[in-house]
Amino acid sequence: MSENAISQMQMLYNSEEDRVLFRVNSAKGKQFRLWLTRRCLMLLMDMLKKHMDADPDVSIQATPEAKQAIKSFKREQAMQGANFQEKFKEEAAETPMGDLVPLAYRLNYRLEGEVLHLGIEPKIGQGINLTMNRDINSSLTQLILAAAQKADWQLAIYTEKPANKPVVVN
Repeated sequence: MSENAISQMQMLYNSEEDRVLFRVNSAKGKQFRLWLTRRCLMLLMDMLKKHMDADPDVSIQATPEAKQAIKSFKREQAMQGANFQEKFKEEAAETPMGDLVPLAYRLNYRLEGEVLHLGIEPKIGQGINLTMNRDINSSLTQLILAAAQKADWQLAIYTEKPANKPVVVN
């Protein structure tokens, strides 16, 4: 999805599946959908944390408390600009991944300056490639935490597991 800007993101917990449905609408009317497991969300949180920790304003801080304070401040600023009230557009002009929603199988990421390049792929077929700044990172983190809370998965806001290379989540 790198050629399309992110318009909306949504995460919905499904208790029957014990998974989260991740949907992304592009500005060009495309909708990308994947099922995410608890383990996948934990790994995704770690990648989002690494992106936030790479912020120069955070990394120059001398103490863990100061780093956390800067991250909290920036997260609050980003949340003020986010729109969580707008209804998610259910209908899409196109669903490039097809009508069946695949299970996420592999995650990979790359940091380039201020930008996080995130790939979420099924075992077979097309995945999602997201390019995000730290404001979008903060919004995605909020969506993950809200879905995990509904699932009672008790995900920590930031995990400390290493994720330096592509990760298979099954």
